[in-house]
Parts: sequence; structure tokens; C-alpha cells
Amino acid sequence: MPPSAPTLFLFDIDGTLLSTSGSGYRSFTRSCKETLGIVDQVEGINMAGKLDRMIFQEIAGRYRPELAGEELARRWLRFKANYIRYLQRASRNPRGWKLMPGVEELVRYSSEQGKLALLTGNVRDGALIKLTAFGLADYFPIGGFGEDNVTRDELAEQAFRIACSHYRVEFPRERTFVFGDTTHDIRAARAIQAKSVGVATGTVSAEDLARAGADLLVSDFLSGAEAVRRFISQ
Repeated sequence: MPPSAPTLFLFDIDGTLLSTSGSGYRSFTRSCKETLGIVDQVEGINMAGKLDRMIFQEIAGRYRPELAGEELARRWLRFKANYIRYLQRASRNPRGWKLMPGVEELVRYSSEQGKLALLTGNVRDGALIKLTAFGLADYFPIGGFGEDNVTRDELAEQAFRIACSHYRVEFPRERTFVFGDTTHDIRAARAIQAKSVGVATGTVSAEDLARAGADLLVSDFLSGAEAVRRFISQ
């Protein structure tokens, strides 16, 4: 039986639901190099938990600090088109792409218990490409995405409000759950007074997720399936 109060589940993508085994990163950095005219290798960029637009601006600031204002905005649009083209191409032969353990069952169960939305740093089209590769796109009709020039915490509030509007439900914040693999996801949940489920399938350790204050912490969604079900049914 679903909980009596309406329930909202907000999901991160990379490291939480799936992995592209580096092809997303390669598509992103290749497009950055072409769009920004970078000759050197793009290195030392930690993408975990960040918005795509924020990452692009970070790379631009490091390698092309003279770009700003309207010119940087134009480069962003050009970058996004190139990135989506490269990612789409990679998705046609997704070697190494994989769903994280237990994800299909969790997404299906969550859809039976409440409503789903995305809270992801991916741009909308990038998120769609990744989810479509595994047949999950239809579960997530809306969300907060990485083209917005906002912080992760602001994106969480935006995703929450979009979900309330789309589903025509004022979800109680105590019945809103954020699933993510980084400390950014845990902090974003706290920022909107939601509950957080940290999963250690990404690049962040279970210890760091615990220190960030995850309300529930699991190694993965397969071994932690029962714990997650108990947690969201409380």
C-alpha cells in the first residue's frame, strides 16, 4: 500500500541510476575543447554532483578566462549542441554503459508508491539520452536540469516546485525523498527539507555520504532494497 500522504521521489542520474563508464565525460570534454578552442587536455575537473552549465563555466574560466557575458553564453549554446551530438553517438554503441544494481526494481517500486522526477546536473537532452538507453525515460516526465545557472540547492527547490505543478499536488516535504551518490545531493535534500538516500555507487565514499548527513545510506540499491522500502514507508 502506498503511503497515505502523496510522495515525491527525486533522482540523480550519474552514479546513482547509471554509469556511462567515461563516455559522458569524454563527450563533455571533447565538446568543451572544440567550443572553447582549448588545445591542452582538459584535466582535473571533478564533475560529481555539479550542474553541466557550472562545469562548462569552470572549464571556460580555467582555460579561456577572457570569455564572458554574451560571448560565453553563445559558446555555451554551441557547446551544448556539440555535446548532445557526441553523447547521442556514444549511446548508439554504449560499451560499458550500465545500470547500477537494483535500479530497475527501485524505479518501478517508487513509481508505484508515488511520483518521480529528476534532480540532475545533466542538461535535459543529455538526461533523456542516458535514460532512454535503459528504457527509463518514461518514468521521469519532468525534473530540474543542468542548463540552469543555479546552485544544486536552488535546483532542488526548482525541481520540487516543477513536480508540484506538473502533478498538481503539493507534496509534503517530509514525504519528499532525494536519491543521490554525492554530498551535493545530500545537502540539496536538506536545503528543501526533504529526506535523503545516499548510495555509494558513485565516486563518493560511504563515509563521506554519512558525514554529509544522509538520512539513509546504502551500498547499492540491490543489497539495500529492503532498507529503502522500509525507509520510504515510514
